[in-house]
Amino acid sequence: MKQINIGLIGFGTIGSAVVGAIKKNGKSLGERLGCRINLKSVCDRDQRVFKGSGLNKKIIKKRADEILSDPAINVVIELIGGVHPAREMIIKALKNKKHVITANKALLSDYKKELFKVAEENGVGLYFEASVLAGVPVIKVLEESLAGNRVQSMWGIINGTSNYILSNMHSKGVEFKEALKEAQSKGYAEKNYSLDVEGFDSAHKLAIISSLAFRQDIKLEDIHVEGISSISSGDVMYAKELGYCIKLLAVAKASRDCIEVRVEPTLLPSQHMLSQVNNAYNAVYIKSDLAKDIFLYGQGAGGSSTSSAVVSDIADVVSDIKSGGASRRNFLSGRKEKVKRIKKVDENEACYYVRFMAIDRPGVLAKISGILAKHEISIASVMQKSREKVGAVPIVMLTHQVKEISLKKALKEIDRQKVIMAKSVVIKIEKEC
Repeated sequence: MKQINIGLIGFGTIGSAVVGAIKKNGKSLGERLGCRINLKSVCDRDQRVFKGSGLNKKIIKKRADEILSDPAINVVIELIGGVHPAREMIIKALKNKKHVITANKALLSDYKKELFKVAEENGVGLYFEASVLAGVPVIKVLEESLAGNRVQSMWGIINGTSNYILSNMHSKGVEFKEALKEAQSKGYAEKNYSLDVEGFDSAHKLAIISSLAFRQDIKLEDIHVEGISSISSGDVMYAKELGYCIKLLAVAKASRDCIEVRVEPTLLPSQHMLSQVNNAYNAVYIKSDLAKDIFLYGQGAGGSSTSSAVVSDIADVVSDIKSGGASRRNFLSGRKEKVKRIKKVDENEACYYVRFMAIDRPGVLAKISGILAKHEISIASVMQKSREKVGAVPIVMLTHQVKEISLKKALKEIDRQKVIMAKSVVIKIEKEC
């Protein structure tokens, strides 16, 4: 029976969970695959993390190079995160003819083309199921199950921290800061939570799955990103009254000549499937030409769920080694379709939720409506709520379909008016999905 030797770099929450999963299920996995799965080496720059781990001291290494340069190791699992030195480690492993498994979404979002090229040149594979939605197999679905389809669009709730916060704001009526504090207390939010709540974690993931879906190298810089920190409990409540739910949505759409990729707070109809995705759960809704609608749902983060995806990649590596190939060498190579341009955010047309904080004075609503009309923006409905601050009332409007650039110009003019006491809050309404 052939033995596959694995070297793992990074023994944090995910790394330790992967080691636990290999210990628990490695033997049965090996029997199904017809090989022996052997964890040969584990490395972390902080040697204190191994205290109480139960690992044999012989397999614990102090330096990553002890794994990267070991000719006996077939597979390197990179779980340190970040761009540097992870990029350099992966490149060295690939050049040393080692297959690489990674959960590194930040690195893949901008360097995937380079890394897959190196893998292809060296006849090895780069595997990344754990980089998006942990144990929810969205990578496999896009790469394998939908290989014969043209993906038309995707909508996803792909950050558990933001979804937990918005779910709490929706169910308990609490403000953002209070919901964030609870998310931190339960371990759903890191001490440095900005990547999650400002939308960049979702954008890293969207760069990967949209590149897979549309066979085009989409980078973080191509994605329009907005976070949820400006959303108030009032916005959540007003949306609820209007029959909507606010979610931080990652959206990718392909048309004949362009691709639209964005991450932003979005109003979804309350009855939509994505509106039912609560707490730290994630989901992706995919539309394609042949399979039509597909909905994937599950835990999108955490050591156990992520370790499931890593072990799944180990199974793929073993299959590829046995067959003499590498199924994931470069999903961006061999594409013959014309590269589509990235749609600019100002080109978007949609309906919008807009909240103004205005002085409670006769004629204010007429003034706001007049400026919107000047910019050819049609109002679908208006709610004027009771005072939240001394002298100010929230005015909530839903617009008909409008160009985003026209709305921006109108709001810029409205926000300059002396009767407006705070910057307008604008949230797109997504009805297509």
